[in-house]
Amino acid sequence: MCSRNPVRLVVVLMMVMAAAEVEAQSAPATMSLDEAVQLARRYSPGYLQQTNDEAVADWNVRAAYGSLLPSLVVSSSLDWRGGGTPRFGQLSGEELGLGSTPDYLFSDYSIRLSWTVSGGTFFRMAQQRAAREATTARIEAAGYSLESDVTRQYLSALRARDAVRIAERELASTDEALKLANARVEAGAAPRMDAAQAEVERGRSEVALLQAQAAEETEKLRLLQRIGLDLEQDVDLTTQLTVFEPTWTLADLSQAAMQNHPQLVAARAAESSGRAAARAARMSYLPTVSIGGGWSGYTQHARDETFLINQAQSSAQSRVESCQRTNDLYSRLADPLPPQDCATLAFSDADRSRILSANDFWPFNFTRQPPVFGMTVSMPIFDGFSREAQVQQAAATAADARHQLREEELNRRATVATSFLAVRTAYRAVAIEERNVAAAAEQLEFARERYRLGAGSILELTQAQATMARADQAHLAALYAFHENLADLESAVGRSLRQ
Repeated sequence: MCSRNPVRLVVVLMMVMAAAEVEAQSAPATMSLDEAVQLARRYSPGYLQQTNDEAVADWNVRAAYGSLLPSLVVSSSLDWRGGGTPRFGQLSGEELGLGSTPDYLFSDYSIRLSWTVSGGTFFRMAQQRAAREATTARIEAAGYSLESDVTRQYLSALRARDAVRIAERELASTDEALKLANARVEAGAAPRMDAAQAEVERGRSEVALLQAQAAEETEKLRLLQRIGLDLEQDVDLTTQLTVFEPTWTLADLSQAAMQNHPQLVAARAAESSGRAAARAARMSYLPTVSIGGGWSGYTQHARDETFLINQAQSSAQSRVESCQRTNDLYSRLADPLPPQDCATLAFSDADRSRILSANDFWPFNFTRQPPVFGMTVSMPIFDGFSREAQVQQAAATAADARHQLREEELNRRATVATSFLAVRTAYRAVAIEERNVAAAAEQLEFARERYRLGAGSILELTQAQATMARADQAHLAALYAFHENLADLESAVGRSLRQ
């Protein structure tokens, strides 16, 4: 039982971590606009994909600097070759007078040290630094775009919520009109058609309320989806929006956008990265210097030691016989030469011990090979215009980035100007629609009182209710047109402008 406790502990910890992750990605009960933006930066899948590029860019810079360091490669291998009769091309070992060989075990090692440097090595470091800055700026721009998108969707959800409140007020108004019509019909002061008309208007208000509630739920779901949260929990939006008079100047807003907007910063960083890449590509015409060397060793082991001893004995016997023939030849000369001592060439126990000892080195008692070092200088001359194509591609990419930067600057100026004009227009429209709502409310109250006193008709009352509904909808549209245009202006300028 005790041996299972660690496994159970790991399982419990994994379940707790999974539960914590699920809880962390669930929507809170209440959410302000700032909280929505912070949660989106934490959970939005699209934004997190962008942030993953930062670590890659950092390692690319490290790799560029690491190219100044030598590379070291250590390798080792173990091999087995089975016994049998070898074959050399079309001839077998038997045809060449070779016998069967035993199976062998081989092992070796190799240590290789190399260092390569060229003119492009140093420029690639600058290129990767510029690429990292471009990546960082792109992530910042993605974060700001995410903030703008979440803000717009948050406004859409708030607008849908306020539309529900207007629909509820309209339903309450039609309820009151229906009660008033029923009371007059029961008193005989109005025809039954008035109650039927009021009932129709109330039914239409109920449908409008259902549609508004469905729209509110839809916009909240889209908000949670945009943030990256689970869609199963309801959330209460707590940010209160206020309409204020825009007091900025177009010149100040344009200057702020041109200096610090994340999209412009990213475009400038991309343009700088393109120029660095073009310089690095031109360095491919410079020579490359490579310095390298290494150490190596090997050993082998015959599985059948009897084969080695027999082979050595046969070789020794051949040497002895050759020695004896030579002595016989020396003895036949007119002036005989002293004979050689052939006994020294015979196979001995010392030879046996040496052979067995030499066969016992495998696998790690290596025989070292002489070290090898050298230097190579290469100058590219002609490679089928591939370098020229790469240089041209890098130059075209740099030019595209420069034109993209110019286009972004022009677009930024135009967007700031149009958004600023839209905010000022929306602010004036809100004031007008507020007066219209007040006038429509007064008209509705007057029509309701006239109908109660019998001086007005149900048609006048329903028309006043319709006028009030249109005024509420127009005021709601103007109110959120101001905030939506303000969000567009903030997106164009690159910073928050809300009071």
